Amino acid sequence: MNSKKSAVCYLCRTPDSEIIQFAEELAQDPRSISNIDVYIMIDDNNFQTQPNSLIKFIQINNNECISNGYHSSNKIDMHKDCIAWDKVLYYFCQVKQNDYSFVWLVEDDSFIPSVDAFFSLHNKYSNENNGGDLICQKNDENLYGDTSTWKWADVPGKFSPPWYHSMCCAIGCSRKLLDAIANYVKQRHSIPFIEYMFNTIAMQNHLKVINPPELSTIVYRENWTPEHVRQRPNNWFHPFKNEHVRREIRSQIANAWKTSSHNVEHTGNIGYQGYTQYQGQMPQYPYFMPPTYNSPPNSGSVLPPLVYPPNMPPPYPPH
Repeated sequence: MNSKKSAVCYLCRTPDSEIIQFAEELAQDPRSISNIDVYIMIDDNNFQTQPNSLIKFIQINNNECISNGYHSSNKIDMHKDCIAWDKVLYYFCQVKQNDYSFVWLVEDDSFIPSVDAFFSLHNKYSNENNGGDLICQKNDENLYGDTSTWKWADVPGKFSPPWYHSMCCAIGCSRKLLDAIANYVKQRHSIPFIEYMFNTIAMQNHLKVINPPELSTIVYRENWTPEHVRQRPNNWFHPFKNEHVRREIRSQIANAWKTSSHNVEHTGNIGYQGYTQYQGQMPQYPYFMPPTYNSPPNSGSVLPPLVYPPNMPPPYPPH
């Protein structure tokens, strides 16, 4: 495992009781005691946190984040300068830059079915020897800087092509990636939109991006049921906004496992046959992936792909 500790952090405006309860379970698990710190980042600075909790609650003044360059990470959608994402990146990229070798960032409407489901993903993909630097749902490519679809029109001036994106409702970040993000913020004094920022910085810094099947159930919209979760007990899911539904499903799964453990051996994930936008094994994108495309013409505002020397930050466009 990693030489330093890891962390997992929920991001929320204010945490509901189910999030706090599950975070406590994670923090109390023997596998976490000396290896993993459990956090909840609370955007609302007026929220009163629980005393004597194993959870580490974080609340940061908006102006502190903004003055350090950590702002605008989701301004394109939220129309706010500073939200929980800006604060959590400020905290783990700058404030705690020497404390953690790997950090999981999980939005509060993402659902981790059990403590075992967390450790299943963590143990597979956070290892500094054979894990990844960014663990996320997908790694869509925009090789030539096409701004006609999705939200790519927001990218010019922030990154040169090629660009990459993923949903980031639940992601894992290595210290290398967090340091690369900190380097970008130091140069540019702001955070680009997170859904292309994580992937593009990872790829342009020659880091390893992994899209595990356990995150294939992180999608924009889906009516997940207990049966979906039962069929893929090690997957993480999005969206699960209702805390009562999350609590009920978690209880059903726990009871089912207690019953089935007397009869059958658990066999891991079974493929969910219903519709989701992203299913099955996702490809991996290590930095040494050979190109499968021809270089675009050097014309107009589209720049050719840049070749970055090892261990050097990419030449971001002028601020």
